[in-house]
Amino acid sequence: MDAVTRLLKRDPERALEWMLRAYAGLVYHAAAAILGRTSHEEIEECVSDAFLAVYNNRDRLDFSQGSVKAYLCATARNLAIDRLKRQTRARVVELDDFTPASELTEVMALNQIDNELLIERVLALGEPDSTIVVGRYYFGLKTKELAKVTGLKDSAVDQRLHRALKKLKRLMEGGLIHAK
Repeated sequence: MDAVTRLLKRDPERALEWMLRAYAGLVYHAAAAILGRTSHEEIEECVSDAFLAVYNNRDRLDFSQGSVKAYLCATARNLAIDRLKRQTRARVVELDDFTPASELTEVMALNQIDNELLIERVLALGEPDSTIVVGRYYFGLKTKELAKVTGLKDSAVDQRLHRALKKLKRLMEGGLIHAK
């Protein structure tokens, strides 16, 4: 059990303050990797909700399975995915309810399905590969920036990106999601 976990058990309020100072940026990046950088309010809500969820569930979480930092990032990522799914459903309902069926609507719907499939497959890569792929191709981050976000060395980021792209290609061609 690391120092943060012990502090969370002993003095939760102080631990929350420490976690906010230490991990807010990282948790922000985890949510932003899913939601995109243009929705700051959505990202900030995910970050706040992630910290609150870990704080409120501190007695139920098994920290032998992962660190506080890992739980925060995973929670923020999952909350962001849920928000993205809700937004996607809302857009599809809008198209169905308010626009007449046309070729353009069909193309937009097919593009949305393709985007959802791609997001699903990128997330299936797991961490830190999904963060690396999203960071590089969605946000245009350089290797050094990705290394800072993921805590890996530059060479490890490049190698993981190369392998993740190969795996993503297999996934998009209908391969197994758990292919190594």
